[in-house]
Amino acid sequence: MSLWKRGRQYWTDFTVNGRRYRKRLGTTNLRLATRRERELIEEAGHGRLPVDEQGPKRLSEAIEAYLAAKRIRCSARTLELEEERLSIVKKHFGDVLLSAITASTIAEFQHARHDAGKANRTINMDVGVLSRVLKFCGRWRALADHVKNLPERQRPVGRALTPEERKRLFDAAASNAEWEHVYCAAVVAANTSMRPVEVKHLRRCDVDLVKRLVHVRRSKNETSHRVIPLNASAIEAAARMFERADLLGHTESEHYLWPACQWGRYDATSPMLKWDTAWRALRDAAGLPGLRFHDLRHTVITELAEMGVADHVLESISGHLSRRMLEHYSHIRIDAKRQALDALDAARRSTTHNGDGNGDGANEAEIQTVVEVGDDLTSQSRHSLVLRGSPPAGKLLIPLERRDVRVVEGARLESVCT
Repeated sequence: MSLWKRGRQYWTDFTVNGRRYRKRLGTTNLRLATRRERELIEEAGHGRLPVDEQGPKRLSEAIEAYLAAKRIRCSARTLELEEERLSIVKKHFGDVLLSAITASTIAEFQHARHDAGKANRTINMDVGVLSRVLKFCGRWRALADHVKNLPERQRPVGRALTPEERKRLFDAAASNAEWEHVYCAAVVAANTSMRPVEVKHLRRCDVDLVKRLVHVRRSKNETSHRVIPLNASAIEAAARMFERADLLGHTESEHYLWPACQWGRYDATSPMLKWDTAWRALRDAAGLPGLRFHDLRHTVITELAEMGVADHVLESISGHLSRRMLEHYSHIRIDAKRQALDALDAARRSTTHNGDGNGDGANEAEIQTVVEVGDDLTSQSRHSLVLRGSPPAGKLLIPLERRDVRVVEGARLESVCT
């Protein structure tokens, strides 16, 4: 740790946790310089001070280095999305020094994007990719506490198809041979909860028709890699794709069941990227505008939740679920239980006039009787009672003047008006 003057201002040079910091203190006063040095050392100890290390100095260099490091770890689609967002960041900031990117300049970027009519979620994605670049260069910690994301409106979790809508969708899909690949993909997704990317990346070696298993080896995250049992509908759809692959000559174990296709030419060594055109035509033919392929996953998970499947089983089938998703499906499970119990209560009430759920509709005859009550229990010596049903399920009803409730041979005595 040392202080020295360069020109008229003080500078400091110190090392914390093996990292060297060399900073200008911006003052000509020794006492003030000493105090600022202590503050900088404290910030460095908490990791809030950028390190003076060799690396990119400008934004364009930092973006290139960030993408080069990410290229060996991420898929082409992820890189494409990152480059798309970073192009907007570069257009706004230009090739500035990284040290010129501060919390205030990021706030100005947020305002500019908002004034351009962009949604808060889009703006947060732009700021997110910029933060990842700065973090890659070791310059984000000093800004993290001062940059705030814009509030986002919670979007619906998804749409669950009704049995009638599901039938319409699959009937429409089966009516056109050109939609066979989308039809089979939809059947598989609707019976396994697989995501679109998981279905598209299925190879022949991933599906075992004999053991009735599918191995999900490509997903949006590693925690979603799993093995899913196949039911009869899913096996039938997968078998159709195997037959289609055999006809196309795609017989290698590493060939994709949904291969890439461009200008009518198939490439079994690459997965299909999109089926948007066929899917939009299919859903419109079924009268389901706006339906996403991903909603098939939401449908099967919703149905499993309504059946009362436990969370850990649900997640083992569907892969990783966010906390928000688990809470949503927990509410579905509670609603299903409430509806079942309400239906039970309504059925019991329909079979009895008194609505207590214990009566027998076939035993509604009233039996007049007289019950002797001891003098030590009541001031009245005799009461007229009505007996409904047959003991022990029946009820003995006594006048309102008797405020107490007693049990006689399993039958419950309750007050009634005389």
